[in-house]
Amino acid sequence: MLEDKLVSVAQKAIASFLPKRLQVERGAALLYQIAVDNNLSIAINPRFPTRGQSAFQTDLCIFETRSVKIRIPRVVIEFKPGLSTHDVLTYSTKARKHKQIYPYLRYGLVTARPIAVPGRFFTHNEALDFCLATGGLSTSAIGAWLRALIRKEVAASRRLEAIAFDKTSARLFRNEIKLGP
Repeated sequence: MLEDKLVSVAQKAIASFLPKRLQVERGAALLYQIAVDNNLSIAINPRFPTRGQSAFQTDLCIFETRSVKIRIPRVVIEFKPGLSTHDVLTYSTKARKHKQIYPYLRYGLVTARPIAVPGRFFTHNEALDFCLATGGLSTSAIGAWLRALIRKEVAASRRLEAIAFDKTSARLFRNEIKLGP
């Protein structure tokens, strides 16, 4: 499946089950830095990031609406036809930069061709939270995997937000590797 088609399939599948306060957006820009200028002012509006102005564009981003003016990015999904070492290094770096601004953000990759997450992902990843290999899956199976994944990632984002802003604490943290459906 081509990358653009996979993004469309994923966007449709995700939009079909999200509650009203969550929306999936294609091509959203997220900040990777907030700088203070020489007048000690923030030169950009953090509520309206623009690609090329301290913001990277994402393939898909799931936002949670807090109010008319506030949308919190919860999950970013980047799509690749295959997965090279360069892809893992690049997107891991982007994820790290975004998480410096949004400490509760979950960030991952979805690949079209491989049927399993390649070893290079585990070797070179530092900041990505997930990788889903969709090779050989039907459109409905991709949707099922994404629904389960997004539910877990949104919940993890909310827990991280509560931890980041001192509303709760954690006794255990662990990464999970899932071998099958």
